[in-house]
Formats: sequence, structure tokens, C-alpha cells
Amino acid sequence: MWATFVMTIKTNLRNRPALFWLIVFPLALATLFNGVLGGLKDGYELQALPLAVVEDANWSKSAGARTFIEALSGKTTQTTTDGGAGGTDMRIGASVTTLVRARYVDTQAQARSALADGSAKGYLRVDDDGGIMLTLSASAVESMSGSMASDSNGAITVGALNGAIDLYNRAGAAVRDLIAEHPQAAESRAFWASVGDVTGMTREVSLTNFAPNATARYFYALLAMACLMAMGYSISAVTSAQANLSALGIRRTVAPVSRPCQLIAGFLASWLCSAVSLTIALAYIRYVCDVPLGGREPLAVLAVAVASFMACAFGTMIGAIPGLRHSVKTGLTSAIPCALSLFSGLYGQLAMELSDWITRHTPILALANPAQQVTNLFYDILYYDDYRPFATTCGVLIAMSLVFLTAGVAMLKEQRHEHL
Repeated sequence: MWATFVMTIKTNLRNRPALFWLIVFPLALATLFNGVLGGLKDGYELQALPLAVVEDANWSKSAGARTFIEALSGKTTQTTTDGGAGGTDMRIGASVTTLVRARYVDTQAQARSALADGSAKGYLRVDDDGGIMLTLSASAVESMSGSMASDSNGAITVGALNGAIDLYNRAGAAVRDLIAEHPQAAESRAFWASVGDVTGMTREVSLTNFAPNATARYFYALLAMACLMAMGYSISAVTSAQANLSALGIRRTVAPVSRPCQLIAGFLASWLCSAVSLTIALAYIRYVCDVPLGGREPLAVLAVAVASFMACAFGTMIGAIPGLRHSVKTGLTSAIPCALSLFSGLYGQLAMELSDWITRHTPILALANPAQQVTNLFYDILYYDDYRPFATTCGVLIAMSLVFLTAGVAMLKEQRHEHL
């Protein structure tokens, strides 16, 4: 059995097509993904928006507006303003993300000219009530809206900016209403110190174990496809032990080593080779392409071991199918992964949407798709705080493996030959 194990490993190492699909192909495709999708995650980051700021008479009356805009421009880190929108005491937190790249002008006409020549995407002004108003150019709105938006950074920045301006305006309106009903509040230092102090009202929390990554799903689907291609090793191990498929199978049939020992040794050798090959691809994706694994790299190696075990079990079942030539079974090594990867989201945005639709509306199909389950393994590692989703997916893949192995063993037991 040990000799069969070692010989199978040597045979696998000489199998150039298998080494190509398991090592070279994932590395090449990962490099391509990294080049094409490398800047995708940058489209989900806040970037300062070039805006014109109108310094007219209303602006001069609002002492807090300048401090507020300077804080959003990153020129101040912590400020207490007196007067704000209608006398508001606004406190800007100690760390403020830069949302505005301000360009000061004297009139709205100059601001509109800045929009026309493209030097600004919008402008800020103070209205008669002391509130700050944001106006965007038509071209900026068009580039930030719709499913094919070209300026996703701007859309995210505008959303954050609207929230900050809305908070400023609501604080000013609340102060005016309170002073109108309770004029004595204007004489209280505690009142002015508390107005606009929202530092304790909100806090940053993470809903996932790791920050979402826009490109990770493509790389995980690639790993799933490479994993399924690993079943070629176990297909070769099974077919080489069948007397009706090759001369080697005839010699192995009459060898003193029992057939179960040959198959077990071939399966373990195939599992080892596929796990090592996929670990190389995982290391390249993690450390060269910089695709995150949520700080759980050892768990990702375990995921590769479970996934490659399932792939070898799948290959054992295909290799045991009677009546198919070895060349046909080898062809299935590529056809099946390519077909199943369509439903795990490997082939672009439309494939991703199809995968999501299947998961939402027909979850049983997603559950039965080995490529989807392998992709889920790495998603469970990256995003879930708890290990239960990962353990559940591992359980699904192990259950698949048992089904595949049971079917393969059943088919192999029924095969008999009248003569060799």
C-alpha cells in the first residue's frame, strides 16, 4: 500500500496537465484578476469632493459655517464654534474624514462658472436661515447615479456629506426653536456646550469579522474552480486500477496488493497532491494578490484540506462510472468545474447576480453546488465572527464527500471482468 501511495504521488507530479490546471492556471488567472479588479475596492472609499464655497453676505453672518466647512476640509481637527447655524455651538470631533476640497468664491455666479469649467463638482452656500445648502452639477449627478455609475467614490462622499450637512442644519433649527420658546437658555454655558455635541451619540461598529472586500468573491470562486479541477488526480488513480481501461490496470488487478488498498492509497496520494497545489494557490492569492482572509489563514488551510477531500471524492465517483473511457472522464475534469463555477459567480457581475438569485430563491440548488460551497467556506472565514457558519459549510462538504465515495465504492464493487 505504501509503495502504491508513493508511486501515485510520483505519477501525479509527472502529470503536467494536472499541474497546469491546479497551480499555473489559478496563479495566472489570479494575476489577471488582480490587474483587472485591483482598483475596484478603491471605488468604495471616501475621497474629498472638489466644491466651490460661496462667501457672500449670508456666509459672513454664519460664524459656524466656515468652521464646519474647514473641519470637513481637514483644516481643523477639533473645534468649538460659537454661533453656528443661527447661534449654534457646533463641536467638530477630534478626527474628521476629509470630505471637501474647498475653493472659495465670492458669488453664486462664480460658483456656477466653476461647475461649468469642471473645476468643481458642486458648490456650498448658506441660505437666509443660516443653513448650508449643497448643489451638484448635472454631470456630477449623472456620473454618480445609476447602476453604471463611473464615480462611485463621489456618490459615497456625497452621501456622507449630506448626512453631515443635515446634522448641522437640524442642530441650528433646533437651537432656534429652543431659544424662541425658552430665551433664558441662551444665557446658559451648559446649553451652548451641549448643542451640537454628537461625539457620544454615534460610534463606529463592524457588522462583519473583516471589512467587506469588493474583489474577494472573484478570487474565492477561482479557488473553488481550481479545487474541483483537483478531482483529475483521483480520476486517474481510479482508472489506473481498472483492468478494462489500461494495461496498467491489468497488471494492478493481478498484483498481490488488494484492490481496496490500491484505491485507498491512490485516494490519499491524490488528496495530498491536490491539497498542496491548492495551498500554493491560496498563498499566492493571499500574499501576492493581497486578498484578505480576515486574519484566519490557518483556518483557510483547513478549508483547502476539506475542499480538496471533497474534490477527490467527487473524482473517485466519476472515475468509477462504468462504460466511460479515461479520456472522457478526464474531459469531465474541466467541463464540470467550468459549468458549476458559472453558478458560484466566477464569470463576472452577471454570474454574481445569478449566484445570488439562486441562493435567495432556490437555496437547495446552491447547497448542492460544490463550487458554491467551497466559495462559501472562504466567505465564512472572512466575514463571520462566529465559527459555526464555517463548521456548517465544512459539514456540507464532508456530507457531499461521503455521498460521492459511497456511490464510487458501490459502482466499483459491481464491476467484474470475464477475462483480462
